[in-house]
Amino acid sequence: MKMSIRNTVQIPVCALVLLSPGIVMGALDEFSPYVYTRVVHDSNLFRVSGSQEAIALTGDDKKDDTISYLGAGLKSDLKLSRQHLLLDADVARVKYDHFGNLDHTRVRGRGAWAWQVGNRWNGNLGYKYERDRRSFNLDSTPEKDMRTTHTGYFDAGYQLTPDWALVGVANYIDTSYQKRQGLDRVSTSGQLEAQYRNTLNTRVGMRVKFTDVDLKNDQIVNSVPVNNDYKQTDISGVLYWQGTAKSSLEARLGYTILRYNELNDRDFEGLSGRLTYFWTVSSKTRMDLSIWREASSLRREITTYVLSQGVSLKPKWSVTRKVSLEGEVSFANDDFKGEDGIRQSLGQEKREDDTWTYGVAARWTPVDMLSLRLGYRLLKRDSTIDSSDYDDQQIMGQAKLKF
Repeated sequence: MKMSIRNTVQIPVCALVLLSPGIVMGALDEFSPYVYTRVVHDSNLFRVSGSQEAIALTGDDKKDDTISYLGAGLKSDLKLSRQHLLLDADVARVKYDHFGNLDHTRVRGRGAWAWQVGNRWNGNLGYKYERDRRSFNLDSTPEKDMRTTHTGYFDAGYQLTPDWALVGVANYIDTSYQKRQGLDRVSTSGQLEAQYRNTLNTRVGMRVKFTDVDLKNDQIVNSVPVNNDYKQTDISGVLYWQGTAKSSLEARLGYTILRYNELNDRDFEGLSGRLTYFWTVSSKTRMDLSIWREASSLRREITTYVLSQGVSLKPKWSVTRKVSLEGEVSFANDDFKGEDGIRQSLGQEKREDDTWTYGVAARWTPVDMLSLRLGYRLLKRDSTIDSSDYDDQQIMGQAKLKF
């Protein structure tokens, strides 16, 4: 499956490369190579709760490190009649001042065909690749554990009538870890949505999504293998509302049913949804507000699921044409419901995390080719498991040059 998706994307791309330069360049809507450098100082790299935990983990009480990125990439859009071929790539060498064993090369890439057939059919066929170091947010083990993700996706929309449309989506995600192979998984999902445009600026609809998650390895609990495969069904109402030229809303509210193949006391049923409101306060100021309640695997870094509830506010202010400020304030509550039974069998207490995130960043574009960015971020997690508490501060500077 994975190879067939990748080849489907590569074949038309390779054919296009063989075209004459004049034809290809004449159809390029975008061709933007770039290089960048970034420096991040992280005050608590391994997300430990204190100096004693750092000593137990690494042998000394040092928790911070400075991380340097040197990268290059490309964004391109090749237009052929009503079709678009999109190619994105980004490669960065990442080096740590103190914990040099974590040095690695991060790779991200995407190839996609944005297609349209007639006036009623349109969609996307694509493949994504990502190879990056696993986060330390949920496992503080100080090792270089590289995560590789292959994603194949296809979506298609059909305009039945001027008022009615159907949208179908299919995804295939293969995730594997260099060290923590118990997290390896394949996720396949299919989604169908019917939309009705009841006014010029409003669409309402119904969405049904089915997801099958197959963990490649069983989890060993007290020497007993536990199968963590599960199936999830989401049935939701959806709303897309363009209130004015300055405000819009996207909302989903529905019911989630999550069923495990084994240990069914972990199953989940309940309300789920997400609301995002976009508000252009003025010609220079914008605010995005999100509220959610969803079952999540935290970027596929746990074998079960959490019930995640939260809210975030992201303002942005264009001070001048060349200078902008942006911020973030968010709160998330993650209830590790999928682990309750396993933790109870091990004599451990239930886990629930509250995480606050505060961020601010400034961007300066002195010329069109060059952008400079300086940012600060604070994360604070309060957990029912004391060893999972942490505070972390990050200071980031970046320079990016586009050609």
